[in-house]
Amino acid sequence: MKKTLMKLSAVLLAVCLLLPVSFVYTGGNTGTVNAPDEALAPAEDEGTQTAEAPAPVVKENFFKPSGDGYVQYPTIVVPGIMQSEVVMLDENGNRKVDKNGRYILSGPDADANGIFWSLIGPLFNALVFKKMDDLYKAIDEIVLLVTKNMRNDKNGQPIEAREVIKYPNSFAESTPEEQRQILNTIPLRDYVENAGGENLYFFTYDSFGNQLDIAADLYEFIQKVKSDRNTDKVNLCPISLGATVMNSLMDVYPDVKDSINKVIYIVPAANGSKLAAGLFRAEFNRNGEDIYKNLLPSLVDGFAGFALNLVVRILPKNTLLGILDAVLRSVRDNFLTTCTNLWALVPNEDYMEFRNALLMSDDMAVIREQTDRYYQAQANRFDNIMSFIDSGVRFYCLVDYGVPTYNFIPNWDDHNSDGLVHLESASFGAYAAPIGKTLPEGYVQKNTSPYISNPNHNYISPDNVVDASAGLLADTTWYFRNQNHEATARNDVIINLASTIMSSDRIENIFSDPKYPQFLVGRNARSLKYDLLKKALEVDTSELTDEQKAALQAAIDEVQAVLDNPLADQNEISRVSAKLVNVLADIGLVGRPKEERKEDKLLYYFFKILSDITYKMVGEKGYADLKA
Repeated sequence: MKKTLMKLSAVLLAVCLLLPVSFVYTGGNTGTVNAPDEALAPAEDEGTQTAEAPAPVVKENFFKPSGDGYVQYPTIVVPGIMQSEVVMLDENGNRKVDKNGRYILSGPDADANGIFWSLIGPLFNALVFKKMDDLYKAIDEIVLLVTKNMRNDKNGQPIEAREVIKYPNSFAESTPEEQRQILNTIPLRDYVENAGGENLYFFTYDSFGNQLDIAADLYEFIQKVKSDRNTDKVNLCPISLGATVMNSLMDVYPDVKDSINKVIYIVPAANGSKLAAGLFRAEFNRNGEDIYKNLLPSLVDGFAGFALNLVVRILPKNTLLGILDAVLRSVRDNFLTTCTNLWALVPNEDYMEFRNALLMSDDMAVIREQTDRYYQAQANRFDNIMSFIDSGVRFYCLVDYGVPTYNFIPNWDDHNSDGLVHLESASFGAYAAPIGKTLPEGYVQKNTSPYISNPNHNYISPDNVVDASAGLLADTTWYFRNQNHEATARNDVIINLASTIMSSDRIENIFSDPKYPQFLVGRNARSLKYDLLKKALEVDTSELTDEQKAALQAAIDEVQAVLDNPLADQNEISRVSAKLVNVLADIGLVGRPKEERKEDKLLYYFFKILSDITYKMVGEKGYADLKA
């Protein structure tokens, strides 16, 4: 029990210190590390086996028109935050390796136990002797240590040398290891099958690097792909943070419009994120119910989240809030402020507040100049898109909504989001009711988009939450209800739709295919489609009984029917997955899902009930506050 409590305390303190960092880059692939003499290997996908990438196939004629006259241009994917691998370099420019001979990647360098023991003394002094300065100093030292591989200087350049792993060749011309890494990051298997691997390119960049430098690199990469493939245009697919790079690209390099055929945004942070604004504001949520009841169980699975609700009360409320604010301030001042690529996540309407508070000193002049330039590009995003459309570029957008923003920032519930990016940002201006609410009675759609083909069409979502007519791209934006930003790549409908738009002109807008109406649903079918179904289709049925054959075929048919229905939600995905697993288990190809241990169930309900009772009796206080 003592060891368990120590671990819980360590986790709590790690959460307090690392959450602000982790949520800046949540949603990306944490990447993989390899021995230096090997190609980079794929990331793990939640414990499931990932389908092998198709073998490289290079075609002689890359741009022959398809049967309907469509010219297949190559597509460049611009991924989201932490979806590019960045390796640390030593003083000689060589890639650093750890004791196991694996590359050391840029990213948070954290040890929960180390953090715990580093804080014991300062925390004791703060609680007993009210010496908060020592604790704040310890927090600064820990944040500096955790972020050492990600920080930048006051010119917006890396302090520690790091190298982005690049993919200069097409998917078809990449190594099998590179192919697996690309598909594990962005599972565009459908696009590869439809358009050919020679028409897929993967642009990588340092998520914690320099925004304007990244845009310049993308501009050059577009020219390289055009030259390599002897074509005059490319498609671009900016994902999440990749949309900020697209903002800079359009504004700093307006001539690039002549090089673009289509832009397919996926959950874009086109106007940043309210979550990022909360981090730059560096003030933790003051709502007691969120702090003592809701936050930790939403972040930590199982009974531990509720147990931490009890542990966190060890600190007096004011001390706890002081620590959390100090963590956010330290992360902001020691890490965020000099990272121009993360400044790009500040919403346009919040930028001047943070600029005037953080960037007005003389030593921040270079950073200020660069963030001002991005602020201009961000402000011009609507005008730039319309200018590109006038030049013949076609824009599409796939967005998520209906998921609360992480509630450690104040006012987390005053907007709708996908957990990380608020809907106004992702949809280029669509209007939505705050999370958990619906549009008011008698609401009339705004019809403010200049690209509405039919003003009499109903652009309001079936759940009466979203008014798509207010979004700039009203006729070419699709909405996925209750889809979490981090799990977007696991939604097979999003991937299928994006792949179809990239590889043909079959879908020009929300009216093109009744199979893909404007409002769709969130789901996670990636493992079902590429692991379970693949395994089922490869079964040698020659040794099965007739009854087993019939059961297997029935399960396969049901899975395929659900996968073919874009409106089948997660409940349907889970149902057919469970049925197929049971059939495969009956014939001995997979193990049956492990049942939750009785001990875990008891612990879950014990700590949940105890947490609820404690909140009801103690309220929004720490244990020490009761004596006061």
